This record gives sequence, structure tokens and C-alpha cells, in this order.
Amino acid sequence: MSRFIILMMWLVAVVGLTFAGVRFSGLLDSMLPAGEPEITRFSSEMVLPTQPNFYLVCGSGHCPPAIRKVESPVYPVSAAQLFSRIEDVVAKMGGKMTWRNGETLHLRIVLRSPVFRFPDWVDLQATPVEDNTSQLLGYSRSVYGADDFGANEKRLKKLVSQLGHMTQLKVVN
Repeated sequence: MSRFIILMMWLVAVVGLTFAGVRFSGLLDSMLPAGEPEITRFSSEMVLPTQPNFYLVCGSGHCPPAIRKVESPVYPVSAAQLFSRIEDVVAKMGGKMTWRNGETLHLRIVLRSPVFRFPDWVDLQATPVEDNTSQLLGYSRSVYGADDFGANEKRLKKLVSQLGHMTQLKVVN
């Protein structure tokens, strides 16, 4: 084997072991701080990023017009019941809840990508529609990067689906 190949193998091994040590020691979390954005106020005047690193779930005029958005279904449960189910789903997502308001039925979590530990903020709120029906308001955005590669959309659509399953929502295609 040539010296160049041996040198490259050692270099790959050293870089790989260094990354593994940094990744699993928790250093990446401190190297990539999440910050603490203001609490999201869902409204049609909400200011959205100009970069495609966010996604919304909204209903009933609670969000501004946006391309990166899906309409929330109307869930056949009260807003308080939907909020309880949101908390159940969030607990399984592996993020860290940083804020919760039981009166406004709003919570915030920070989630990190599995490999490089990039932080994303997710605000979720249950809002009443009519008697015993409610909708999800959700805003997921990346802290770093100009593009999220669809991660925020995938996260919120999965949440909508899980809540639909939990509330026995019948989705019509």
C-alpha cells in the first residue's frame, strides 16, 4: 500500500474519532446554541423568515399567507384535549420543552438534528374552533442555515398525522 493511502486512512480515522467524541460528549450542543426567540404569536401579521428554513401549520386565519404552510384539520376534540395530545406527541419527539402555558395552550420545544445537532425551534398551540373542536397552530424553524431540506415540513406533517390518529380524525382525500 502506498504511503498516501495509509496517511489518508489515518486521517479519516482521526477525523471520525474526533467527530464521534465531540458529537457524543455534548460539545456540539454548546457549540451550536439554540438561543431563545420570542414566543410566537400566531396571527395574520406574523413576521416570517425570508429564507426557506421554516414551516407552518395553521387554520382559521391564524397565520399570514405563506408557501411553506399546510392548513390544520379541525380535530373532533376540545382545545384542552388537543393540547394534552400535543404534549403526549412532543414527549416522544425527544426534544426539550422550554416553555409551556396551560392557559393559552401553547408550548415550545427545541429539537436537535440527530447527527450534527443543529437546533430547531417548534411552537405549538391548540386553539378552539367550535364546541368540542379545535385546530393545531404550529411553527417550526431552523436556527442555522438558509434551508431546512424539508425537515420542518416533515416534522409538522407527522405531528398533524399523529394527532389525527390520536383523535380519530377521519381524513377525506
